Amino acid sequence: MVLRRGSNILNRFISKEFLINFLVAFTFFFLIFFVNSILLLVQRILLKNIDFKTMLVMVLLSMPQFLIYTFPFATLTGASMVLGDLSSNNELLALKSSGVSEKKVFLPIIIWSIIFSLITFFVSDYLLPWTNIIYRERLTLLMREMPTFEIEANGTNTVGNIVIANKEVEDALIHEIVMTNNDRTSENKTVVSKLGKVEMMDSARFIYRFTLEDPEILITDSSDINTNLLANAENATFYLDFSDQVPSLTNTDPVNLSSSVLRENIKSRQVREDEDRRAFYHQREELGLSYSSLLKERMVDGTEAMEESIGINQELMRLDEPPIDFYAQYYKAELTKKYSLSLACFFLTLVALPLGTLKLKYGKLTGFAVSLIIAVAYWYMMFFAQLEIFNIKSPPYLLIFLPDIAVALIAVFFKLTIRGGR
Repeated sequence: MVLRRGSNILNRFISKEFLINFLVAFTFFFLIFFVNSILLLVQRILLKNIDFKTMLVMVLLSMPQFLIYTFPFATLTGASMVLGDLSSNNELLALKSSGVSEKKVFLPIIIWSIIFSLITFFVSDYLLPWTNIIYRERLTLLMREMPTFEIEANGTNTVGNIVIANKEVEDALIHEIVMTNNDRTSENKTVVSKLGKVEMMDSARFIYRFTLEDPEILITDSSDINTNLLANAENATFYLDFSDQVPSLTNTDPVNLSSSVLRENIKSRQVREDEDRRAFYHQREELGLSYSSLLKERMVDGTEAMEESIGINQELMRLDEPPIDFYAQYYKAELTKKYSLSLACFFLTLVALPLGTLKLKYGKLTGFAVSLIIAVAYWYMMFFAQLEIFNIKSPPYLLIFLPDIAVALIAVFFKLTIRGGR
């Protein structure tokens, strides 16, 4: 009974220290991941006189995209700081002297890391897709109510290949407008109007109708500036695509889809990829037969058959590897990343455990510094893995899990090294 009570006290103490350090680390990584992006969003929304409540809701809806990284790194840092502190104060040594094993000390931290792994998966697979949908719905309403959401007053704005310079902006009305195209076509077009009106046409794709009153249109041949045409009209209508201009931290990329939706997309894309591969192998087989036939002809009489056979051989070399579906790879990578980042809470904690067996002078500070190094290394490994998914011909599952595998192997290496050094 006494042993059980002592064990409960130890678990509560370790859990309390870990959670305190976790919150400190969570706040730190929150500032790193969130501040720049959120301040940019707040600034762009606030300049449009959006009320504070709406602005706060938009910011909160954008946060889950960053929590999937914050939880793993905060778990690692919390574990490193608490174990480093226990080691530097000789508390672990005292516990060992009292007959308490390392496993009992590490157990609460490991349990919390598993809990945070589950929370991370929940954020990634449920909270993120849900908030992304609501975010886009609210953003659509804002842009419908304020059609000039992206057109700044007394400034210059680029929408697609159109540059718009204007003065005052009042609701849907824009004053003193000058529009030019910057797509380097054979004709340079400039439109001048004293007043224009913006209306939403397609809320899903953020397409707007821009109607100008009494416009003057100047068309100049870029190859001959002396060749130009000036025309007047009662009104002119343009269609503006704001889809690339939306001040959004969330979008419809695969990272914002749930695992069930990703699996469905992978399944449909896999069918297309299989069809492309069958066509690829059929084409390569036909080219191979043609190449063999021409080689036989070359044995009889050579010049023309040789040139054609060389061309077919080059085509065969180009068809050396079967094609891969871009989106199939992308969906597979994002599906795997959901599990990889969730499990990172557990695997990164394993790397921190050896700190508890070392004698550290500045335990908490050393633990924090070590966790930063490991977090940066993990980030770069994940970034590298995501870049390489389109350079491989096999499914990217193992590649995306590479950071987790690496930190697990490092944890095992340090544990064996420390045990062997005793």
